[in-house]
Amino acid sequence: MNRATSFGSAAEDYEAARPGYPAEAADFVLSLAEVVTAIEVGAGTGKTTEAFARESLSITCLEPDPAMATILRAKSLPGVTVVESTFEEWPGPREPVDLVFAGQVWHWLDRETAVARASDWLRQGGVIALIWNVPSNRYDAFGHIYRQHAPQLLDERDRLIGFRDSDVWLDDLERSGLQDVRLTVFTWHADLDPTRLRALYGSYSDHIALDAPVRERLLDALVESVETSGGTFRIEYETRVFTGLRG
Repeated sequence: MNRATSFGSAAEDYEAARPGYPAEAADFVLSLAEVVTAIEVGAGTGKTTEAFARESLSITCLEPDPAMATILRAKSLPGVTVVESTFEEWPGPREPVDLVFAGQVWHWLDRETAVARASDWLRQGGVIALIWNVPSNRYDAFGHIYRQHAPQLLDERDRLIGFRDSDVWLDDLERSGLQDVRLTVFTWHADLDPTRLRALYGSYSDHIALDAPVRERLLDALVESVETSGGTFRIEYETRVFTGLRG
């Protein structure tokens, strides 16, 4: 299974359990320039869209998966238009926009061309914002469960996933000629009950790629662990926001 395009098979879990983004992260991005028009790349079910959707904004959301796009459309967010297209296949806006942003998706794109293509869509002084929610303790409390059911997930070797957690995006933004390139981090946490934890972990691409019986045994064991250790699991997050301005 192509992990980059696997999320639609777990669209309902993704919507139910994937976290949104701190309001201050979106506020920070919008403070960098006057923003009226925006393009979101890989909008999914709208987790990032919700943080940016405001009455004064017009956002074109690119989402190639029909199941994810359907959920996003049903939210009827103000100013939001959903286009079922990949980033690579969409021809681009008719006029330059003020902001191009993406949440939890940029590591799946071609690093050699993605930033340059997005920059071409921006007006002078426009902003690009690459955003990730990065959990700092996704596996720590459950190491014994993963060693029993799916030890390969403890040894993440997908280079694209690795890029998500790194600062390579600063280099990519600078290499594309953007100015005022910076990383801004927001920290927060979420408390998950067993049902939400199962949905969240079931929405991860590496879990989706497991054989179904293995995945179900793994998720059952995670739920049991939370149920027998207090009923909630606190997951710590960093929201990492990489930004640059088109000079």
